[in-house]
Amino acid sequence: MKAWVVTVLMGVIWASSGQAAESVPLNDREKASHALNRLGYGPRPGEVDKVADLGVEKWIRAQLDPEKIKDDQAESMVAELTYIQKSPQELMKAFEAEVRARRELNRARAAEGKAAEDAKMAKEGSAMMSDEKMAETPVEETGKPSAKAAPPRRLQRPGVPDENELVVAQALGELQHAKLTRAVYSERQLEQVLVDFWFNHFNVDARKQQVRAMVVSYEQDVIRPHIWGSFRDLLAATAKSPAMLVYLDNWRSSVAYEPGEAETRIARRLQRNATGMSAEEAAALPKPTRGLNENYGRELMELHTLGVDGGYTQKDVQEVARALTGWTTIPLQAKFQFRPQWHDQGEKVILGKTFPANGGQKDGEQVLDLLANHPATAHHIAYQLCQRFVADKPPEDLVKRVAAVFLSSGGNLRATYEALFLDKAFFAPEYYGAKTKSPFEFIASSLRASGAELVEVTGVAPRLPLRALEAGALLGRGQERMSRLPRKTLTIHLVEMGQSNYGWGPPTGFPEDSSTWVSSGALVSRLNYALALTGGQVADARVHVRTLLAGKDADMAEEAVDSVARNLFARPLSDSTRRVVLAQSGADATEKTGGMPPPVADLPKVLALILGAPEFQRR
Repeated sequence: MKAWVVTVLMGVIWASSGQAAESVPLNDREKASHALNRLGYGPRPGEVDKVADLGVEKWIRAQLDPEKIKDDQAESMVAELTYIQKSPQELMKAFEAEVRARRELNRARAAEGKAAEDAKMAKEGSAMMSDEKMAETPVEETGKPSAKAAPPRRLQRPGVPDENELVVAQALGELQHAKLTRAVYSERQLEQVLVDFWFNHFNVDARKQQVRAMVVSYEQDVIRPHIWGSFRDLLAATAKSPAMLVYLDNWRSSVAYEPGEAETRIARRLQRNATGMSAEEAAALPKPTRGLNENYGRELMELHTLGVDGGYTQKDVQEVARALTGWTTIPLQAKFQFRPQWHDQGEKVILGKTFPANGGQKDGEQVLDLLANHPATAHHIAYQLCQRFVADKPPEDLVKRVAAVFLSSGGNLRATYEALFLDKAFFAPEYYGAKTKSPFEFIASSLRASGAELVEVTGVAPRLPLRALEAGALLGRGQERMSRLPRKTLTIHLVEMGQSNYGWGPPTGFPEDSSTWVSSGALVSRLNYALALTGGQVADARVHVRTLLAGKDADMAEEAVDSVARNLFARPLSDSTRRVVLAQSGADATEKTGGMPPPVADLPKVLALILGAPEFQRR
């Protein structure tokens, strides 16, 4: 991609970012485009007109009632993925097998290194002895050595994970693929966006310990089933999720005490599994002690409910952590468990409310009640929803209206969504195209806009299952294998753009402020991906470019550009963007063709430039 093209397009993005649109109300096509881009992953060819004809409000109300929308294609495609159908217990068992295999491999490597070092020392010692002997022996008596010492035998490397022990990696890879499949094919577009929003709100990182084996169930059994109910139920589901308990360390939190022998053995076994150390090394560790861990209590208040300005103190964080002691997991069963012997039974005072002594598990349940129904939580959740769906800096009056519905409905999420999406501010002209797409939104929308189809991949990742390779990209492994791929998959392109779904470390989740994704390097990556997609160089996607001509035989550059743009946008391309695209297609050479625009020489390139245009980067 020529540098001047990137420079011009970046200039358009920066010039237009933060500018208020004209105050003319949106027309029906613009409203349809806005709804499809905010409440879904963008329009398919012809879908803007379809939603405009149906009526935008009617489409939104249908999306708010997804149970009545048939979604056979997306769900049948997801159902073909076998590893994400496995139970949490099966995945935990596979995770343990993988950890054992890696531990054995590490031991083999250590033994191999020691053998090589011993051989080196032996060789150096032999050489010294030989030199001394040579000094004492006449040259004619030395002759040639009868035979070279045999090199040390290279140890076999047992424990290399086999097919069965790659189950967790393949499940993680399939989870990434399922997310993209639903984003592209699902008719329940709002549901897919909300699953992404709430996973991000209650973020866990699949790269941490057993979370890798738990994240599939976390999305499928914890987040997805609760996004249409009450916030209190969703909050409780995440609080009791083994993935969250491990990620934020609450599974280790307890009243201070010294565990017995049986518990010590279990703790050391878990330590061995997590680190790969030997049983002898684990036995030499100091005896573990239990104590309070504030990580989850802090994030529960700061991120999940009240917000950083929610009016709580450090003492409140400690008291919440005390109330949640004993909320832990049965690791191999991947289930929530309350352990009374770990719980701090003393009296607690949280946000001015007294929790009597000896409350047991009820302490934690009452904390969730208190936080879920707090006015600061209503404001925090409303703000985050408005930031995701309206503007990076949403208007405070809109936030207050949404928060009021949240409170009055007892945290009813469906009612809260309706209050936001049907509010007049949602369609305010200044918010049209005001947010930059994240890499995932960009890839999903490019596939939908271009009418691309996801295809099965064969022969891309020899000796390693494809989904395991894609999981490796998320986990930071296998870069050498990926660099040798003839064509990258969509998931690998996404990771290279800087968004590894399920692999974001901070509990904040990916930033909802979309300006995070604006940079010249990001635009270059997106243009390169767009060129690969339209040029048939993405391994698992196929685009038939001429379908975007809307049935026209557009053999002229201007006709083709305008026809494709009409299919993708509710408004014409800006003059600056159109000029860049036409220049790249050769339409600037009209003087050489008698004043007539030349035929389109490279239609895929035209589409790639339009997908990389500022208008397509925004939603």
